[in-house]
Amino acid sequence: MLLREQELAREFQCSQGTVREALMRLDEDGLVERSGYRGTQITDISHAEAAEMVRVRLSIEQAVARAIARDGLADHDREGIEQIIAAMDQTQDREDHLQASELDRAFHARLARASGMSLLSPILERCSLHIHRFTLGGLEVPREFFRESGVAEEHRLLLDAVSSGDEARATTAIADHLRNVLERWAPSLLDAVGPEAFTPQAIVPRPST
Repeated sequence: MLLREQELAREFQCSQGTVREALMRLDEDGLVERSGYRGTQITDISHAEAAEMVRVRLSIEQAVARAIARDGLADHDREGIEQIIAAMDQTQDREDHLQASELDRAFHARLARASGMSLLSPILERCSLHIHRFTLGGLEVPREFFRESGVAEEHRLLLDAVSSGDEARATTAIADHLRNVLERWAPSLLDAVGPEAFTPQAIVPRPST
């Protein structure tokens, strides 16, 4: 599907410059591909590519979980993450799917930054964005998102596990969280990734200095 700036500007009653800026942001996120005068094309995500993104995300998040469990969580980071969880509660009340997805990515990205792995945060956010695009956009198992037990509570328990000081518990919680999401929303993607991917990686002690 082609997206043309002039047509979008007319449809949304805004300037062509505003549309161009929005499309440039979507291009940076990999959601569209700009082709100059030919217009902008919406990108596709294949099953295989989504599976690789799950593996990349899981590898990063398990490293993040180990680091936080080992080194702890600063007070200001915990406060910021708890604010995101509180916003999740409000989002669930409003049944705002888009905002819930954005807050989920913000939660995991904030954990990465809190762990001292801020350079990995953009990679994690990009993988999470496209995994959401695959799972929520293609809904294999019909269900109502806001009939779940509680998105905020799920992340609150995850934060407790990651900051528990127990590296094994932290990495297991991260793996279980992502596996449960795929099990609920995209079982075929879970099968493609394979159960071995969700086995917590071995904890290697840091060398003494």
